[in-house]
Amino acid sequence: MAILSGHDINQTGDRHGWTLPEIGGIVRTELLPIPDEVPVGTLLSSERLASSRNHCIPYLEVLDVPGGTNEVIIVMPLLVRTERAPFQTIGEAVEFFRQIFEGLELMHENNIAHEDIKRDNIMADAQHLFDAPVHPFEDFQRRDFVGPASIVASRTKKPVKYYLIDFDLSKEYPPGGPPRLEKPPFGGVKTVPEFLLPGAPPCDPFPVDVYCLGNYVRENFLDGWMAAKAKQGFEFMRELVDDMTNTDPMKRPTMREVVPRLTTIIEGLSDKKLRSPVLLVDQRLSWSERFAHRVKQFIWR
Repeated sequence: MAILSGHDINQTGDRHGWTLPEIGGIVRTELLPIPDEVPVGTLLSSERLASSRNHCIPYLEVLDVPGGTNEVIIVMPLLVRTERAPFQTIGEAVEFFRQIFEGLELMHENNIAHEDIKRDNIMADAQHLFDAPVHPFEDFQRRDFVGPASIVASRTKKPVKYYLIDFDLSKEYPPGGPPRLEKPPFGGVKTVPEFLLPGAPPCDPFPVDVYCLGNYVRENFLDGWMAAKAKQGFEFMRELVDDMTNTDPMKRPTMREVVPRLTTIIEGLSDKKLRSPVLLVDQRLSWSERFAHRVKQFIWR
């Protein structure tokens, strides 16, 4: 069972390099069985992995539950859905790609597989984009339920940090150890090619992570799916995403190979492209809307 709630943090503090003002002063708590995600989550929040490239949700505190139970309370930042505030420019989405790709790269280079990369497990520290803190359960509402939480700023003006969450399936593997194999299916993505093989033999979770991250970009930006329409202007990601979602896991690039390729792609994008509006595949802007967007981008330069 998990208990989720929002709490104000009034004092300043620092734990493993994470300062409370940086996470917006509002936290969430979860009541979890100890064997689940606590060991990996604690490692990912440790001094050993402290880095600007670390995009794993930090554990601010792990508290024992009185009474000798096998549960603990985990205190974490209260995040919001990545697109609760829609991306306004191509550049804002590109920065999102950069952060999440480097976050998974950091996990992999430390021999940690996430094993459940999907839309629900990528979130944003974006409370500052709204006129009031959003409610932890009904994020279209203000936390006090007196009305809707309105978007008052963009990521261009007030940058956002993105996080990978939910480590209950994540595992740390010994470096140079035996083959890293897990029995599928695991995680929430059911289209992983390895999971669809006859008999579904054990598979390496690291290429599965690469597939799932590529699939996330494919479904939410390039092609769309039942819960999200495709977006215009992201074809520059097509070749990389196709490689990440190759049906043969041996032909997928590693995250160590993916991140430099993404960097090269980003460096090749013009300023005009980065400042272009993010539009759904069937969306068109009027002349006045395009003019207003250009004026806004000029002001935020």
